[in-house]
Amino acid sequence: MRLSEAMNKNLSETPLAPERKGMLLLIEKSKRKGRGAEAFDTCSKRYAGAPECNVLKSGWADSFFEDEIELDESDTEIALKMSQRNSQIKLTRDFKRKHSRVIEAVYRGLLQGKIDKVEGQIEGDYYRALKKVDSWTPELETLAKQLVKSEECVDPEAYVYLGLKGEEFFPDDDKMEQVLDLYEKADSCNLENATNKYVQLARFRLGLLSIVKKDCDQAQKVFNRLARMGVNDYSTRAHYWSAYCARAGSKKEEFLASFDELFRMNPLGFHTLSINYGDSILVDNLLKPIDPIVKTRAGTEGGFNMWIRMLEDYDQMGDATMVRRLLTPVRKNPEYLLKLEPGVRLYLSTFAYRSKDTFSLFRMLDSVFRTQSEYVVDSTLKLFYPLRFLENIVEGAKRVNPLLVAALIRQESAFQENARSRVGAVGLMQLMPATARLMDRSVKRSQLTNPEINIRLGIRYFEVLVDRYDGDVELALAAYNAGAEVVDRWKKRYPTRNRLLFLDLMPYAETRNYVTLIGRNYYWYSKIYGETVRAIAGSAEAARSEFRGLKPE
Repeated sequence: MRLSEAMNKNLSETPLAPERKGMLLLIEKSKRKGRGAEAFDTCSKRYAGAPECNVLKSGWADSFFEDEIELDESDTEIALKMSQRNSQIKLTRDFKRKHSRVIEAVYRGLLQGKIDKVEGQIEGDYYRALKKVDSWTPELETLAKQLVKSEECVDPEAYVYLGLKGEEFFPDDDKMEQVLDLYEKADSCNLENATNKYVQLARFRLGLLSIVKKDCDQAQKVFNRLARMGVNDYSTRAHYWSAYCARAGSKKEEFLASFDELFRMNPLGFHTLSINYGDSILVDNLLKPIDPIVKTRAGTEGGFNMWIRMLEDYDQMGDATMVRRLLTPVRKNPEYLLKLEPGVRLYLSTFAYRSKDTFSLFRMLDSVFRTQSEYVVDSTLKLFYPLRFLENIVEGAKRVNPLLVAALIRQESAFQENARSRVGAVGLMQLMPATARLMDRSVKRSQLTNPEINIRLGIRYFEVLVDRYDGDVELALAAYNAGAEVVDRWKKRYPTRNRLLFLDLMPYAETRNYVTLIGRNYYWYSKIYGETVRAIAGSAEAARSEFRGLKPE
């Protein structure tokens, strides 16, 4: 079966018997009404313990696939966020009030040179305590020196957050040396700790700052240690900077080894494009009219195939909502896909496509591309980089390239006009209502789900940021995500001419990824749709957007 066939219609050959349809309707109704254990019992009794009823249990995906996949927790850790608004710890108002006393105790302890954890302290409290400090006080300097000189090692979280606090006062050379010492201590204390995210972050910062200090030999050693820690949030960047330093030192074999790993892990990525001088060796695949073969079943029996059968059946019933619900596991834990053959993942992507679940579609195709670059062809890339609302984008884009706007929308909302974030951003370009009103005082929150209004106001705001940074789209994108005042502080803090080094030095993981992902998107949108947009947009398309990070320095 070819991908194009499966995209157009459900090709399942399994007939939907009346009894099975009744069971699926019962499951759908119970899921829609949020029923749990009681609904599971009802389904099991009525349908003789049918395993499909397990979908009604909480955490159903883990039990559904438990015989076929073992997840490595280190691979699924969420990227560490440096700002409190991105904290993964959900604190109730009451808990925050009570916990403030714990943070105060941690704060007093730090000023007294104490790192021993206080009763009730949780992850992130060193960060919360250090937020109360707006200068590098003598107490903090004493604490930093004490931690570095001590023969004993402490929690790597303490080294990292104290180092990040020190970075706030860059480009001071003395602070640079103190911060490097803290990260080196975290590195040396935890040489065998391959899963701790704070050790990973310490090595990431240490490697980058070593490059700032023009010590690429030291940086390459650090990034090689980071790369050997397994798959983590910094793996792609570790291989990139190791290759960068190997090339700078004319170490051809080491460069090729790091480049191969970088390409294997992220063939479409921004860093892969940059190490290849802003281009991709896969771009010729766009000229190949290949229609890949899909596979409808996993190689082993069990939960996966039962899950696929349910997707097929709900798709036959025209129940897009239930298809999206069944795809929830791959949105939250894409590692569920790792045991599936690429052809099966392509088949699953067809259900995401028809149910308009673009987030799941992107997850599945990304997992295919990362393991099988031969699937990066014209047909799959057009699925991975859809182009919707082009007329609205072209109409609104006066001073920026329409394809850059498309790249931004893909990252912000995956082209889902009703998207809402947990912080209140709305619509295709994820506008905060207050920001939208700055662009148009008459606009109402409810109007921001209207694609025409959202795109018009989003582009207007983005163009304000592009003007603020004199056409520098990377800085404008960073400001769109993190705020202009924050980006202005980073510019002063990290005055490097190497643009990709600056982008990776940005302390917010979300913003680092945001800018480089949109840069990646823009490259591929330009290659796929450049001629189409030139024919439609005319002068608007001529506003080329340069990503300096794609040109190694």
